[in-house]
Amino acid sequence: MSQESSRYSPPWQSTTRVIVAILLLILLGLLAIRFRSVVMLLILAGILTFLMVPVVRWLHSRARLSWAVATNICFLFLLLLIIIALTASGLVLVQQLQSVYQSVESFFTELPDRIDEVSQQVVEVGPWVIDISQFDLTSSIEQALTYVEPFLGQASDLLTGIAAVVIETFARIFFVLALAYFLTLDNARIRKAWWSINVPGYEYDLDRMRSALSNIWNSFLRGQLIVIVIVAILSWILFSALGVRFSLALGILAGVSKLIPVVGPTLAGTIAALVALFQPSNWFGVTPIAYAIIVGICVLILDQSIDYLVVPRVMGTSLNLHPVLIIVGVIIGAMVAGILGILLSAPATATIILIGRYTYRKLVNLSPWDPPIDEPSEERERSLFRIFRRKT
Repeated sequence: MSQESSRYSPPWQSTTRVIVAILLLILLGLLAIRFRSVVMLLILAGILTFLMVPVVRWLHSRARLSWAVATNICFLFLLLLIIIALTASGLVLVQQLQSVYQSVESFFTELPDRIDEVSQQVVEVGPWVIDISQFDLTSSIEQALTYVEPFLGQASDLLTGIAAVVIETFARIFFVLALAYFLTLDNARIRKAWWSINVPGYEYDLDRMRSALSNIWNSFLRGQLIVIVIVAILSWILFSALGVRFSLALGILAGVSKLIPVVGPTLAGTIAALVALFQPSNWFGVTPIAYAIIVGICVLILDQSIDYLVVPRVMGTSLNLHPVLIIVGVIIGAMVAGILGILLSAPATATIILIGRYTYRKLVNLSPWDPPIDEPSEERERSLFRIFRRKT
């Protein structure tokens, strides 16, 4: 052995590498659980980066601007939109709180006069005559207010808590925007580092797995935005045609509900049916129950049509999961990461299934690519997506 080579430590044996890899995975899992809130913000920043990169790339190529200038313009525009949205919603919230405060204040100001007015009345109910003046309403009201005062004190604590939550929300938004900005700014370097990760002997497998994972998340994140817009517009048109009140709000709700698989569209359809049920009148002249049923059936037909005709065209078959798997993924996602876990349950489930198939094939000494684990099965190919596929 030469003096030059003796400086270096001996290579690790395969058993040592496996043990170190398992320990690192366990450590990463513990850190993710311990700092789960930070991990959620990192995921949101990654999603925002994923959505902003195509916009920056388009501006970079069309306007012939540098990547940094295009990134600055896009994020300044996004920041302006967020400020306008928060300002508008804040003004509405302040107006609502002011109206509630004025209503409560006027109620307690007029309460003594109302008590005196009521105490002078005589109520006749059939053969019975009730003289309210014989009751001491003033003392009863004062005694009732003694029970209300603790709740008013808790209301002030609640307002203080809401203010703290608002401040924390602004801090989280700023953190996500800042992180997404730097991720977008260094997108080329990050992509190069991601595609340069290799393990000796597994170069082909890693390249194909990266392509499959990119296909899954591309199909979901970018395709989901298109689906949301389509569903919102079609639902708005449907509710307007049926004469349902708040058609625009219900259309937006129907579009956003597509983020939550299975459960979201069902909940949005139920809300639309309830709005129709309690609507004073309808264009069809039928009973409220019949009108609600008509609205529910139309929403169901529209949702199923979108699932079979639009979603396969936009998102492909990479997320073609069984409904049972989707529901289980939603439940587990809600337990692990709350709302964000619900929203990302579908691509996360598809990712876990892909990695699980690869691991199983390798454990039983089978090739993961014969038949390939990253392509739809024969049953999945027998779908309406095949009808609309372009002929080559």
